Amino acid sequence: MKLATIFVAVAAAVSMGSANASGLLGDAPEEGSKGNLDFGFVTTSGNTDTTSLNGAFNWVTRISEPYAMGFTVTGINNATDDVRSAERYTFAWNNRYDLSEKDFLYGTLDYVNDYFGAYDFQSGVYFGYGREIFQDDSGHLSLGIAAGYRVNAVFVGEDEKEAVLRGDLDYAYKISDNAQFTQKLTAIFGEEVDTYTSESAVTAKLSDSLALKAAYLVNHNSVVPVGRDKTDTTASIGVSYSF
Repeated sequence: MKLATIFVAVAAAVSMGSANASGLLGDAPEEGSKGNLDFGFVTTSGNTDTTSLNGAFNWVTRISEPYAMGFTVTGINNATDDVRSAERYTFAWNNRYDLSEKDFLYGTLDYVNDYFGAYDFQSGVYFGYGREIFQDDSGHLSLGIAAGYRVNAVFVGEDEKEAVLRGDLDYAYKISDNAQFTQKLTAIFGEEVDTYTSESAVTAKLSDSLALKAAYLVNHNSVVPVGRDKTDTTASIGVSYSF
């Protein structure tokens, strides 16, 4: 697969739909919409060790005073010597309904399709309660706990279907006028599999709409099929366009 083909594949993944803010939507605007489009260079280790390109499209909108909604789509596609070595797509639809200044209900529908990961795909739906610990000019911190149902689809054999509990953390800190650190954590406790996901990122503004972004993603499944690694990591650096 040529480099141009990889660019096209990533662009297709990015434009498949809408985007990923945190599941808690702690960065939802008070009114209107906002989003960002990311492209970057990625190195991965775990079930795949490769160099690739990645893309992400994130969008969140304030539909009414208490209700916000957001979408996230990400894609990674890579090949070495014309042999595909990494291909992963994710989608999340996030909803938040504010009950008060601090308390809110939230719901998430997500889907992860990883051709070279521990599972063929994982998909779930979750509903829960969240609490805004703080939100001011320096950043925000939100926590949430939810119940849900998830499918872990294996490549060979019978898929795992399970009731789960989910915990979420969404943190952002303004380092300076032009730089910000974000941390998103998700822990899903299932009858069959526990999954832990951490995304740490630093963005540095180049202009009002353009920024450099460095991120590190860790995904861990407590139980995986034979021959698969429990932990995957993705380190990326690239450009983020905000709109």
